[in-house]
Amino acid sequence: MEKIIVFGNISYSEIANLWLSYIDKLGLLKNVIFIALDNEIVENIKNYGVQTIKAPYDIKTKGLNGFWQFRCEIFLRILDKYGSFIHSDLDAIWLKNPEIILKEINADLIFSQGTIHPRPMFKKFGLVACCGFFVIRDSDGARFFLNLLKSDVQNTGDDQVSVNKILYNFVESFSFEDNYYEKVCFSNGERFSIRCSNKNIFGDFKNFYDQKLSVAILPHRLFPRLKDSVDKSTIVAHPLAPKSNDEKMKLLKEIRLLS
Repeated sequence: MEKIIVFGNISYSEIANLWLSYIDKLGLLKNVIFIALDNEIVENIKNYGVQTIKAPYDIKTKGLNGFWQFRCEIFLRILDKYGSFIHSDLDAIWLKNPEIILKEINADLIFSQGTIHPRPMFKKFGLVACCGFFVIRDSDGARFFLNLLKSDVQNTGDDQVSVNKILYNFVESFSFEDNYYEKVCFSNGERFSIRCSNKNIFGDFKNFYDQKLSVAILPHRLFPRLKDSVDKSTIVAHPLAPKSNDEKMKLLKEIRLLS
């Protein structure tokens, strides 16, 4: 199985330990490379014995814009040293090993499905790619994609906006089989229906700077972004939550992922 790349600092220590506990249950700690953004988190998670790379980055002082570029640089180095890899946010909780389903997918880029952000991508295709769980395969096209992402995120300041912007510009269509719709209700009263599929969703890049590149979106029912969609079939649960350790832990408790 590929290396599993996660980033974390001491502000997310509680959720980092929760994530690692689930990875431990699956017997996958040996696959993890934990990118430690401060020294404190290294000490905090040392009992799990995972490979740790110290890469200091103070988000509070340097900001998120620079962080997305920083992550792309790390991804490119990981790709050069280890080949294909999986990236997971710490609040994307692995309930089952996704290896079998990922091996069956013939694509350079594999993303879990998001909800409606960014809107242009959602309006065009009825779906968006989520940057909280994705796979980058070892290919020239994937390297070109990461370098393009690194450049574009300087302007957008948001990795998910940049990823979907590239997909919006270079993917003509996505193939849906056995599709259905999930309802999304936000606290401001907005309601949407996102287009999902019980099978993998594939898209081909066209006129992508003479590079060959393919993309797949994972089935939402197996990799849900909505808390109400988490059930016994879920492989990786990544429920929408505010960007704080406490809020994420509160939500995971609501859907009983802390038990």
